[in-house]
Amino acid sequence: MPRTTRTTVLAALTVVTALTLSACSGVEKAGGKQSSKPELTTTLPAAKGDVDGLRWALYAEPSSLDPIYSNDFPPMEVLANVCESLLRIDPDFTFKPSLATSWTTPDPLTWVYQLRDGVTLHSGATMTAEDVAYSLGRNLDKSLGSYHDAVYKNVASIKATGPSQITVRLKTPDAQFNQAMATPAGRVIGQSAAKKAGKKLGRPDGGVDCTGPFRLATWSAGKSITINRFDGYWDQARKAKAAKVEFEFIRDPAARTTAMLSGELDGSWFVPASGYAKLRATDKGSLHFGRTSGSYVGMVTDLKGPLADAKIRRALSLAVDRQGIISAAVSGAAEPLKAPTAPGTWGYAQQELKAAYDALPDPNGSVDEAKKLVKEAGAPSEPITIAVTGSQSEMPIIGTEVKRAGESIGLKVDIKTLPADNYNALYSDAKAREGIDMLFSLWQADYPDPTALYQYLQSGDTFNFAQWSDPTFDKLIDEAKAAADTTERAKLITQAQKIAVEQGIWMPLYSPFNPVFLKKGLTGAPISSVQLTYPWAADIGSAQ
Repeated sequence: MPRTTRTTVLAALTVVTALTLSACSGVEKAGGKQSSKPELTTTLPAAKGDVDGLRWALYAEPSSLDPIYSNDFPPMEVLANVCESLLRIDPDFTFKPSLATSWTTPDPLTWVYQLRDGVTLHSGATMTAEDVAYSLGRNLDKSLGSYHDAVYKNVASIKATGPSQITVRLKTPDAQFNQAMATPAGRVIGQSAAKKAGKKLGRPDGGVDCTGPFRLATWSAGKSITINRFDGYWDQARKAKAAKVEFEFIRDPAARTTAMLSGELDGSWFVPASGYAKLRATDKGSLHFGRTSGSYVGMVTDLKGPLADAKIRRALSLAVDRQGIISAAVSGAAEPLKAPTAPGTWGYAQQELKAAYDALPDPNGSVDEAKKLVKEAGAPSEPITIAVTGSQSEMPIIGTEVKRAGESIGLKVDIKTLPADNYNALYSDAKAREGIDMLFSLWQADYPDPTALYQYLQSGDTFNFAQWSDPTFDKLIDEAKAAADTTERAKLITQAQKIAVEQGIWMPLYSPFNPVFLKKGLTGAPISSVQLTYPWAADIGSAQ
């Protein structure tokens, strides 16, 4: 999933309303006992010593480790430790220098980055301004099809303008571009090694040459990826405490839970909700939860089929039992969602954004209201086909609830269950989405701003699978991205948000908490959801 990664990664910066997990509909019957909200953890104690290695679980094998194609949790979890960006977002959600030591904007159309000297690439070469300009410039090459095209939409040129300097020229003011340089969109790779690898770049036989605290060691296709500590890392004060990290691809949720319970694994971010109870109770390790900016949504993928009418989309959303989904699918570790972006994205103008969010209609309306909308629109004759995968334990439960909800208001709903690889293909292959009307995805904002996600609903964006287009929405988001004044930006966002909610192209379901499991004796992992952008593995070490 994308940001089911991608995207987006930052913990909530506002107080989130407490969950009231009441017993409810068909979800509760399917899901079993009602679950209470778990206790949230802010930070863990820092590690005191090194460890020989970590064995970590990924729910799927990365499709590529080329930074411009990192749009899912598995590759982003790995690359966060291997490849660095110009800026860095620390676990306390502050922006810090990384490969760029400073940045200025001499005019609204220009960003100038001063680069860190003496940075060694994993190949042994010294990072140059040309490497940086090349890395960012690949996102402008339409033939490559970067997944970060929305970030670079307003970029006119990227050039090395000195031995340790690059300059980015914009077509139009973009206040968000600099924030994105702390995300995978700002990753830097070695130009020479990349050109030598060619089309193999980021694949098991091509590798990737970066600057992070770990370097890619081996990739055994279908089994695991191993990264080793990079002794030539430029920031010795942040040297990795683990000599290596072995990422094992464990698709089955039950198998991941069993491996953690047995002590076979040292940890995992993508902890199956079905295993929360056992992992809370085990003496093999500890399960922690942090806040996120995540949005779990149902993404409409076809506006020519049974979900063509906004009234049908609205009716389906009204009939879905979000509280039941939270209880049954994620054991209470989430809050219900009213819009495609969660409160965790409110990094500024929080009062204004909260007021607009609170004023949105309750997505959990009455069944009678939903039936009325279906009657007005006319129930489509063909079924709504929703795609799910069993490799993520919450998704079949969510799919079952959406099917129940639709059928309860007179809609036909079919569930298509796909293997993990086939489901992941839905995010990058339009042909794979043929015959699918909705899929599910968890999106994380790469930085604390709702535009980080709303930009994906703009006309022509790679992740606007439904090919929905609204000129007013596009204009509002473009203006919001350009607005340096955050109060004005919030005003524009709330207007765009209202359109997005009314149109229902992304059906909001819930904002999950961030789970991480650590084996007994280990500590240091950041609990906030920065594992897609921050070199988290370097912080994990011995508690003693």
